[in-house]
Amino acid sequence: MQVNIAHAGQVLAVGTEFANVFERNHNGEFTGLGVEIVRALARQNGDEVKFEIYPWTRAQWMVENEQAQILIGPYKTAEREAKFNFAKRAFYRDLMVLYVRKGSDLGWDGNYSNLSGARLGVINGWVYGAQFEALRNTIKPVSANSLTNGINMLLAKRVDFLATNTRNTEAVMKTLGVGHELLMIEPFMDMQDGYLAYCKNAVCEQLRSRYDELYEQLRDGGALQLMAKKLGVRLPN
Repeated sequence: MQVNIAHAGQVLAVGTEFANVFERNHNGEFTGLGVEIVRALARQNGDEVKFEIYPWTRAQWMVENEQAQILIGPYKTAEREAKFNFAKRAFYRDLMVLYVRKGSDLGWDGNYSNLSGARLGVINGWVYGAQFEALRNTIKPVSANSLTNGINMLLAKRVDFLATNTRNTEAVMKTLGVGHELLMIEPFMDMQDGYLAYCKNAVCEQLRSRYDELYEQLRDGGALQLMAKKLGVRLPN
């Protein structure tokens, strides 16, 4: 769908299913911290906002190619900064961790080089922090198309570790009813912060600047903290 993003006051925000950040419930309503924040910012700015959920690569492509104005929830990388203008502040924080099957004697000491040669599952399109990404080609992880597929690969013993984040994984394990079968191990791999990201034209840059100002008001007034607490989402420090 081609969107005329030059039309003032109309905002299209896109993304993929991120537990408690960007979701659609059984009534078709969009929910999550990202949704609540964008709605609040748009309301303050007098904008009309629409949300759409797509596969992650499609959502990114739409914002990069100016068919949508806001991408909800990406972690920041140098590659993505070339495609999008990121908000000044992140709005949530994820713990990146490893899961194993319960009863497994596998562990990890925090040394990324020790993951080389392990059957490590990752989710296609996800980034796991600078240390992991620098060694990704050495570690040679096995990619899953979705978190659900990754969890099923771990359960089926096609991989021995699954690299993921706690927020999404706890939600998917609950849906699948497999929380008793998997175990998160420490130490954590990393922390990743998620942002609102904007397309790179002049209209989007004006929108980003204004929404950054309004976000500070939302944060300083305490409304942001109440939203995050209600939804069980970790805020950056």
